Amino acid sequence: MILLSRSYAGYLAGTIVQLPKSEEASLVAQGFGTVSAGPVTAGTVTTSKTMGRAGIAAAGTQVIVNNTGFTDESKFQAYLSNAAADATAVAITRIVPAAGSVTFVLNAASTGIVAVDWMQLPSQQGLLPPNG
Repeated sequence: MILLSRSYAGYLAGTIVQLPKSEEASLVAQGFGTVSAGPVTAGTVTTSKTMGRAGIAAAGTQVIVNNTGFTDESKFQAYLSNAAADATAVAITRIVPAAGSVTFVLNAASTGIVAVDWMQLPSQQGLLPPNG
């Protein structure tokens, strides 16, 4: 994880993000950020990426990821990726896409920081339904 000192790929300066290790190393070398052991930034995340990790703070129930490329028909896959299990927040129960954002909702308020790994799935536009 790195703490960005400048905006990058839609992430604002001051955001803690987890990117592929080679990308993080390159950003640190270029002065875009510093290595961080801290949790991912919780609350609302803005990015131009189609995959990433977002955090939900203790007592939180959801996180919103903003991206101008998302639509209300975008499809996502997401899962909780904490090293230690949270006692109450054990599943993502809803993924709510909208124009410009997606919201990931937990089954219950978390007892600690919860990390959500997410990915936008490729568009199915133009594919015909299977024959019955």
